Amino acid sequence: MNYKKLIIIPLLLLAISLVYLFYQVSTKGLILDIDLKGGTQIVAESPTSINEQAIENILKKYDVDIRTARGVTGYTIFINFDASINPNDVIKTLKENGYDFKSYSTQTIGPALGVAFFQQAQLALLFAFSFMAVTVFIIFKKIVLSFRVVLSAFADIIETLVLSQILGIELSLATFAALLLLIGYSVDDDILLTNRVIKGSGEIKTRIKGAMKTAFTMVGATCVALLALLIMSSSLVIVEIASILLMGLIFDQINTWLFNAPVLRWYVEGLNET
Repeated sequence: MNYKKLIIIPLLLLAISLVYLFYQVSTKGLILDIDLKGGTQIVAESPTSINEQAIENILKKYDVDIRTARGVTGYTIFINFDASINPNDVIKTLKENGYDFKSYSTQTIGPALGVAFFQQAQLALLFAFSFMAVTVFIIFKKIVLSFRVVLSAFADIIETLVLSQILGIELSLATFAALLLLIGYSVDDDILLTNRVIKGSGEIKTRIKGAMKTAFTMVGATCVALLALLIMSSSLVIVEIASILLMGLIFDQINTWLFNAPVLRWYVEGLNET
């Protein structure tokens, strides 16, 4: 198969992701956590599994959103609802129906503060991406070499955000932090690949294979650590961060080896011919 045709796959994936994201934002809007839209959250601990549907039925009049996370010693349940509702009323209703959680905490964020957090998080992501792009252009100096790295990082973020929304993972301060981390992870493989191909010796295919072996080793080690967090942690924040990074790393491999590598090989072979 002609390696240049591989470029179509990641470009098509990015195009589909952008269309879906535009549709999501213009219709239903992004799925946001209370950190970014405001609301009240009750976090309760339970030694046994929780029937989410049963609790949703009990708290139906409060229009709650229920999520649970499993840990080593038990389960954590997250109950989200509007900030105008008194959390004591929710706790009282749960107790009346046999759910007497001994350990729980509540937090409330006003809608205006949530909007402010959302705007600040977007600015942080924009600034981080911009500084990364400037740094890449300074390092490589060539438009072709720099642009493909920046485009790959952009694709990683967009595709990860879209998949997380499809899976129902709420966009929160924690997931924004994971997207910021993903910018660094995205650039690592691309810089490694570029340096090996541009500065290395031997055939181009051999250099690319060497870079791929090193990159897969790094990514594999990171994925094992993230999977351990997903399995062992009862913290929803940690689970969300690990989930975002895992998805991002998978997309990064697609964009690096099906887009960046073929474009770089195409560019270097063109230089050798001239």
